[in-house]
Amino acid sequence: MTKRRRLLNMFLFGVALATAAEWIVAPARAESVAMITDLSGRVSAPGAKTGITILSEIEAGTQVQLDPGARLVAIYLRSGDEYTVTGPATVNFSSAEVLAVRGATPVKRSNPLAQGGAAIRIKPVGVIQAAMVMRSMRPSARVRLLNLSGTYTLDAQPEFRWRELQPGLKYHFEISDDTGRNLHEAQVDTTSYRLPANVQLREGVPYTWGVSVRLADGRKYTSAGDFSIAPAAIRARAEALRPAASAPLSMRVTYAAWLAQVDLKDEARKYWQAASSERPDDPRLRELAEQ
Repeated sequence: MTKRRRLLNMFLFGVALATAAEWIVAPARAESVAMITDLSGRVSAPGAKTGITILSEIEAGTQVQLDPGARLVAIYLRSGDEYTVTGPATVNFSSAEVLAVRGATPVKRSNPLAQGGAAIRIKPVGVIQAAMVMRSMRPSARVRLLNLSGTYTLDAQPEFRWRELQPGLKYHFEISDDTGRNLHEAQVDTTSYRLPANVQLREGVPYTWGVSVRLADGRKYTSAGDFSIAPAAIRARAEALRPAASAPLSMRVTYAAWLAQVDLKDEARKYWQAASSERPDDPRLRELAEQ
């Protein structure tokens, strides 16, 4: 082995040791224990990397300060217990509860989505992974689908909607099942469509629908998305858990988070949009409402 080769091997070995040592001593990311479900007024978490917003994840040991008149509602992800804090106050999020450091004692209540004593486990919205896989959607597609794309739906006869590309165009609509069999197609001069009564969709079956349009200059644009009608058990659960329109925002945000984690993305978006209209300055709600 040449001297140059030996030096290179020694260098690479040293890099590997340094990388391994860094990996060993690197602190593990603390587990999130709670999620913010409502927020108003000035609230801060000294030392936090990002600001506190609705749907922010809170790690154990996080200390949060509320200015006078501020209000915060958080739900613990494991137990489902909900805590409301009003300012002026400083609180600490332990692994199991919110503890007062200064100011009023946090008000605790049981899981707002508890049904018949059964707790509903809520996951942080940022880590929810859709179970449905998009097969046909292309990043370059120019007709934007507004619903039924990578989601379950509660509606057995859903309305398909997309964004207008240009005024006066006629769109070609088609839908197929998981075998690729074409179930229905039609020419549509609006930006929404419902299937005729003789086309019945079955729950749990993956369907692919798409729209295409050709412009006067010959260019053709196509978009497609996958969806499935939610199983009866999920539809029944969604109806049983659904909060009233007059329910506190925190309860409706918690319900939307549950809808998202069971892949009812379109249904959840309705609640994100309503919540964003009530808290227009919250960036996370605005992002979810626009998706």
